[in-house]
Amino acid sequence: MEKNAVPCGTYDYVTSDDGILAVRWKDNRTVTLLSTDMGVEPMSSVIRYCSETKMKEPVSCPAVIRTYNANMGGIDKSDMLVHLYRTPMKSKRWYLHLFAYVIDVSITNTWNVYRRDSKALGVNGQSLKDFRIQVFRGASGQTSAKSSSRRSSSSSVESLTTSVDVPEPVRGHRSHTPNEAVRFDLSLFHAPVHAKRQTCKYCSRKGNM
Repeated sequence: MEKNAVPCGTYDYVTSDDGILAVRWKDNRTVTLLSTDMGVEPMSSVIRYCSETKMKEPVSCPAVIRTYNANMGGIDKSDMLVHLYRTPMKSKRWYLHLFAYVIDVSITNTWNVYRRDSKALGVNGQSLKDFRIQVFRGASGQTSAKSSSRRSSSSSVESLTTSVDVPEPVRGHRSHTPNEAVRFDLSLFHAPVHAKRQTCKYCSRKGNM
């Protein structure tokens, strides 16, 4: 179908055993689609410009192509909304990018449903950015503003540090590795404790600066 001799409107298709349709249709350029919902029938016609006759002529068009052209505006808008505020994911593992894309599409679709319900109720809905921030706070357990969350986190840190005996750092002594019962105990406070600045025993040696 890549050859210019193939007339416009020519198509070919194949269907797999599990119901996946692969169709190729010759338009001004070759179009290839995969579908699990639509088929080739019923055939319809679309108007295309013919370079040979210098006129617009009807050409045959499969049903899956016509349905895609009628609804492609929603796909383009979804891609635009997803790329407005993407989830940062820097990794060489390809499946992590797919995972981040699924999260972005889910949030975007949820926001569209939220906007539809807000219009039906006559309420001014949130923007996509504010909606994503609210979803993030709900998923991470942040229910208050940034300043109040800082105060609550600092108070929780103080309560945890008071309940755990933190040994005083001794100059020149290596820190010991705790046993697994202490390491994997979620009730203990495992965040680093900042003390007075001291010189590292290893880095203070000559040649290791």
